Amino acid sequence: MTRLFIALLLLLSSSSFSQGNPFVINGSLPITTKKYNVLLTWNNGNGYEEAKLINGKFTIKSLIEAPVFATLTLQEINPPAGKEFNSLEFDRSMLNLFIDTGKISVVSKSFLNDAVVKGSKVVNEYNNYRRQIKPLSAIEMKLGEVYYDYKKQKNENAAKGIFSLYEKMLDLYYAEDVLFVKSNPASLVSFYLTKKALGQEMNAAKAEPMFLLLDAAIQNSEQGKEVKEMIEIGKRSMVGVIAADFTQPDTSGKIISLSSLRGKYVLVDFWASWCGPCRAESPTLVKAYNKYKTKNFEILSVSLDENKGRWLKAIKDDGYIWPQVSDLKQANDAALLYGISSIPFSFLLDPNGVIVGRNLRGAELEKKLETILK
Repeated sequence: MTRLFIALLLLLSSSSFSQGNPFVINGSLPITTKKYNVLLTWNNGNGYEEAKLINGKFTIKSLIEAPVFATLTLQEINPPAGKEFNSLEFDRSMLNLFIDTGKISVVSKSFLNDAVVKGSKVVNEYNNYRRQIKPLSAIEMKLGEVYYDYKKQKNENAAKGIFSLYEKMLDLYYAEDVLFVKSNPASLVSFYLTKKALGQEMNAAKAEPMFLLLDAAIQNSEQGKEVKEMIEIGKRSMVGVIAADFTQPDTSGKIISLSSLRGKYVLVDFWASWCGPCRAESPTLVKAYNKYKTKNFEILSVSLDENKGRWLKAIKDDGYIWPQVSDLKQANDAALLYGISSIPFSFLLDPNGVIVGRNLRGAELEKKLETILK
């Protein structure tokens, strides 16, 4: 089980590191008076190369074992003191691409994110994918620009409205991803998009339809079988399925099973004392519990803590008064059961133990509870 947990943490980035066969990226951008470094990162930063942009040109060389998703970023050298963040400039200074062995050209007459990328088959396929989603990317950039303008003006309500539009765009991106996979079932880019849909949240509902569109050779490859296994694990937390049962000790050592809470709406919350985003969500959980605890609602918190003292202190500090369980292993058995590789993670059960919500946080959780617990 420990091996599987490690795989869940690592598989969504390529297993290759900076060794293997050579590649070279030759870039050409408009000449500017500003000085920039060009950063290339892959494998979540485990692969890294840097070059200077000189007269609009740069060259990056390194080694990879297999094609891999990567990001090029322009980083201004010695920017003016106190320079404010500019979302439009940030977006224009970043380019996602696939890198593969051999020569790759990155050419733009305007901004880095508008570059045409040419190279091997998979490099060209990802460039075609970028062209396919370009209209959506343009809308996203504009939304980002407006969002940061509202934030700058401290207009939080307007900023929230823009952010809600951005969340709706994720569904549009997903539709484009499915369309690409359907048209390119044998492409490594399609396999990458399928893994991206699965994500750290193990979203089998999105990943499985894409996986089934992939060419049989990809599905039956070693990595394909690993992704299929993770999809099957992810199904355990899909909306509409009965949640798999588990048992763990509470703070006093008493064994509590998930199934023992049948008959109530139950929010199963995976967290840890060392998890900042989890602790930030604490006020929302406390508010929800106090509001609905008399309306057939319960919370079961599952901690990934290893240190019991820190776990108990966090429970007290955050005001948790509902059932708390943990096996005091970071590779918590309940988390492994559901394929959880990042926290916070939660799902909401109806009185029959059927999952009716997934990763509901903040206002989204409040809205869902208000709807079902009137």
